[in-house]
Amino acid sequence: MNKLFTSIALCFAAGLFFVQSGHAQCYQLGTTIGQLSPILKNPIGFCPAPAQTGTVCDCPAGYVAVGYEGIEGNVYGPMVLSQFKLRCKQLNPDGTLGATVMVTCSNGTSTDGTPDGPVDAAPGQALVGAEVRIGCAMDAVYGYSKLLSEVYTGQPNAMSNVMVNIGGTGGSPQTAMFAPDGNVIVGMQTYVEPGPNPPGSAGITAGVAWRYAPLLNVPCVTACSIASISVSNISACNNNGTPSNPNDDTFTANVTVAYSDAPATGTLNLSGDATASIAVGSIGTTSYTFTGVTMSADGTPIALTATFSANPACTLTNNNAGTAPVSCSMASTICTVNSVTAGNLSFCNDNGTPNNSTDDTFTADITVTFSNPPASGTLNLTGSATASVPVGSLGAGSYTFTGLTMLANGQPIQLTASFSATSCTLTNAIAEVAPPSCSLGGATIPTMSEWGLILFALIIFSMALVFGMKQQQILAMGNNGRTMAAPSSMLPFDKVLYFKVLPFVYLTISVVFAIMMAFGYELTKADIPGSLLAGGLIAYLVQFVMKSKNSQ
Repeated sequence: MNKLFTSIALCFAAGLFFVQSGHAQCYQLGTTIGQLSPILKNPIGFCPAPAQTGTVCDCPAGYVAVGYEGIEGNVYGPMVLSQFKLRCKQLNPDGTLGATVMVTCSNGTSTDGTPDGPVDAAPGQALVGAEVRIGCAMDAVYGYSKLLSEVYTGQPNAMSNVMVNIGGTGGSPQTAMFAPDGNVIVGMQTYVEPGPNPPGSAGITAGVAWRYAPLLNVPCVTACSIASISVSNISACNNNGTPSNPNDDTFTANVTVAYSDAPATGTLNLSGDATASIAVGSIGTTSYTFTGVTMSADGTPIALTATFSANPACTLTNNNAGTAPVSCSMASTICTVNSVTAGNLSFCNDNGTPNNSTDDTFTADITVTFSNPPASGTLNLTGSATASVPVGSLGAGSYTFTGLTMLANGQPIQLTASFSATSCTLTNAIAEVAPPSCSLGGATIPTMSEWGLILFALIIFSMALVFGMKQQQILAMGNNGRTMAAPSSMLPFDKVLYFKVLPFVYLTISVVFAIMMAFGYELTKADIPGSLLAGGLIAYLVQFVMKSKNSQ
């Protein structure tokens, strides 16, 4: 019955005030904190040192003191307080107290003794005063509590409820002290025993000054809230000029957000399937409509969230504000290879043959992009590089062949990508340009035309040599008074001598080629016929020179 009466009285008092004031009022703790006169220990011969000022121990901002707890038992006696703390709860705007208890710092730093308390006021009540017993130290604390509704309406704090004490019965009782009417206890100024006499006394609670704050009547601030998000004026689907690509299909719609008590600053933001923002200075009192908002045409429920930037807690999400139109594009199912590109080209590698440019290589990464690949088979790469990968290992829309080896010849990299299961293929004749050869000292390979020039030069040289040798013989015979023979049109030729010289010429040519091949030279199709023809001409020249010398 007492609890019922208390609740009725609280409601009546608050309601009476609301009616008198003409509009809703709420509780709020003032920020101006006052302090009562301190109550301090009595220095005597046994405890000669006066109390020393300690720290200020207040409840957190917005919290009021509702109780206390401590530790008792020290050098002054088994029930003398070594330290104590205030217990605090948050004051809610509607006059109720929060459920969470927060404690202040300690009045006293000594940890000797055993816990005493906690002691809390009755529900809906806060501390408005206290009485202590004190001698060489604080022996006991008795709190006085009062209904917040009574404090709120300014009833005398001296007319309050005494609480159970912590500590003992030693020391001298002090006059009870109360916060001014309309105020509640919110903290304390602490005082401690400095010591050193008696030994072990340092840090024991040596006094207290209660701190208080007013309980204010303030207009209740209504909380911002968003009531609804709705969609209207939904347009038809727009394929954006890509009838085979459903991913860029869109539509437009108007989005209306209904709210109350919007913040005075910031923006109203729309997120989810649509994004938009508007400054609160441009919105209405109770609603705002975002017009022509673009969203994806995918046939799914439209999910939208509206939030005020100045108050992130003022938000609402509607996961089914409407239904988007279905896509108006038909996705292509035809396999296509879209591109074949080369990247990450390495430097040329001569593979340990600095005189042979034919084995110079480099590596590169080849990326193939595609659409609608077949479900089976392989993706194959041919041309300047060859590689293959099962379609089951492909990524979504692209695959990169890494570190493929190709010839370093300075030529365009020609690549073809194709799927084995379909005729889906693409050739890039210039995917990149290969690095040039890095075998700079390699022997030059004669071509067929070069061998022709060599043979032509040998023939001309042979004819010139024969003509020169004949003219020399004619002149020599004329100078000796001999009769000169008639000129012959036949080239001098000693068959026996020629076939003796020919094997040695071919042997010499073979040795030269062997030495060249040891240094990386590779035979060409022109080398063997060219060597045979050149060897025959060289053998003729040798036999001609030898025959001419023998005839002199």
